[in-house]
Amino acid sequence: MPIIDRISERLAAVAAWLFFATGLMLGWEVVARYVFTAPTIWAEELSRLFLVWGTLAGAAALVRRREHIRITILTDLLPGRLRTGLEVLGLTAIAAFSLAIVVYGFEIAWDSFSRGRTTGSMFDIQLAWSQGAVPLGGLLLTLQALAEVLRTLRHGAPPPGQSGDPGTAA
Repeated sequence: MPIIDRISERLAAVAAWLFFATGLMLGWEVVARYVFTAPTIWAEELSRLFLVWGTLAGAAALVRRREHIRITILTDLLPGRLRTGLEVLGLTAIAAFSLAIVVYGFEIAWDSFSRGRTTGSMFDIQLAWSQGAVPLGGLLLTLQALAEVLRTLRHGAPPPGQSGDPGTAA
């Protein structure tokens, strides 16, 4: 589990830099287009690629920190064991859904790679570059969700209203 946690956290840092770079690219695109009347052929497409990779690279860290979207208005009212059971059920659902993303995402990315599909734009990036983020991000999300299932079974669900690693809960 610690290795999955480290990979998730490091990729979340990479994701943050990808989002920062996206902001710079799109900022430059606005200046180039409206100030210099010379739009780029790369900024929009490359920023979309960075957003896809950043989103999928950072998702596992959000699950690890329990900062993913959760609706806890009812579960926070439940006793510890029942809350833990529902937390395990939710994390298992995340793992199952993510595994489906891995399987189907790989098929789509592989098909695009083997056929040499591109975006068809002026920059013409191979589609497999963006589509490859789906199975890789899904795999990490699956592994992190399963690690969180084990962690939750060992330490229980985080106290109501608390995000973060349940293994550090008092």
